[in-house]
Amino acid sequence: MGAFHLVTLLWAQALLPATWGAALDRVFTQSLACEVTPTRPYLNFGFRFQAGFFFTVPLRQFSGAGHKIQVVTRLTPQAGPAVVLGQRFDLPPVPPTKQSIEVGGGYLLGEGNYRVDWLLYDEQNRACRKSWRLKVARSGAERKIDLAILPHTVTDFALTGLPPSRTAAKSGAPLSILLNAAPLSPRRLRLRASDELLLVGALASLQERLGRRPVRLVVFNLDKRQQLFVRDDFRPAQLNEVSQAINQLELDAVDYEVLKSPQGHIDFLASLLNREAAAETVVLLGPTTRYFERMPANKLEKGSNRIFNLQFLPFWRTGVPLPDLLDSATRRRKGKTMLLRTPADFAKAIAAL
Repeated sequence: MGAFHLVTLLWAQALLPATWGAALDRVFTQSLACEVTPTRPYLNFGFRFQAGFFFTVPLRQFSGAGHKIQVVTRLTPQAGPAVVLGQRFDLPPVPPTKQSIEVGGGYLLGEGNYRVDWLLYDEQNRACRKSWRLKVARSGAERKIDLAILPHTVTDFALTGLPPSRTAAKSGAPLSILLNAAPLSPRRLRLRASDELLLVGALASLQERLGRRPVRLVVFNLDKRQQLFVRDDFRPAQLNEVSQAINQLELDAVDYEVLKSPQGHIDFLASLLNREAAAETVVLLGPTTRYFERMPANKLEKGSNRIFNLQFLPFWRTGVPLPDLLDSATRRRKGKTMLLRTPADFAKAIAAL
């Protein structure tokens, strides 16, 4: 039996009216088996603290069709009103299976102390719940960074209700972002929920700091040689659609047409870049790849645009990685590769744009 794929990634949960918090006080007579793991707050690439959770649920509890799941998260700052986030989604038909799904959810925070109450329930009023506390504070060199969110503040990744960032750029020329939807570690063949949180969270932060510049977004995967999502006038409100597109990616399923063309990933990348020849600036955003060939000079059309290759590195990788195909293509177009290990690295890269 093939792997089960969830159609919606929960990171994109949205702010809800405070009245939704009443669900957390309901009494549910049946339980759902699930495991919930809170994630520790960390300063992300948008200079806001990011925290959240991962949960796993055995699919045997949802055999058949018509199942719906609702997740509600209430965060109560020590100084301020409670904020409620959530997401409802439909499960596709589930065959008999021993598999589980792992889903990640997240939110953005200012410094302070918070109580988190979390609830998962379905259409049969079965529930799984957990509560925990968060302490959010800068440490070490982070104390020198001006945060882009006030203390005791909670919001979603679309920055609902927050004022525009003081560091956002003024309006400018159109820009194309090519988001490489791939695992943070090139050795892995499976995209983890944490990878998706990083990628889409970084995309949200990048667009916020670009301000009112028109953005064309292409989400792609080199292994599958596919464009997963394309928008000529991308808006933050469409982040949920990006999340869904990435979550539908099936890296463990090998396509016969891909196997027939061992060098097809080179042609695919060249085609992506050639389509953006009219853009003044092109940004490749994502992790390093598993491909280390050089991009042949005759594959890329001549262009006058600027190309920046912003590559995330896992914190456990030290030193400078081997140049990959994205780096080679960037150099062919006389662009620049910038390695991102910290939020400060990301800020410098955005300033270069």
